[in-house]
Amino acid sequence: MRRVIGLLVLVVSVAVVGSSVVPSIEAQDKSKTKAKEKEKVGTVEIYKAKDGYRYRVKGTDGKVLAMPSHARETKEDVAKDLEDIKTTLNKVKPAEVTD
Repeated sequence: MRRVIGLLVLVVSVAVVGSSVVPSIEAQDKSKTKAKEKEKVGTVEIYKAKDGYRYRVKGTDGKVLAMPSHARETKEDVAKDLEDIKTTLNKVKPAEVTD
């Protein structure tokens, strides 16, 4: 009888501990993670410099990837330059140049 009661107490205590309020951990939703990775893009900033308007292209890490060699008089000129660059990059593949 003592063994039966001990076994019953053990089973009840395991059930209580097992069903205690432990927050469940949900699995990571990979589709949301992939969507966030796809959202990671750099930025293009148009700003006023001493000699006119310029742009800078920054990567996802915040480092500058590209800047123009000369300034433009208006923001619209900078925007046109950026559109030209975008069109060129979409249409051609990089070529290796040997000097």
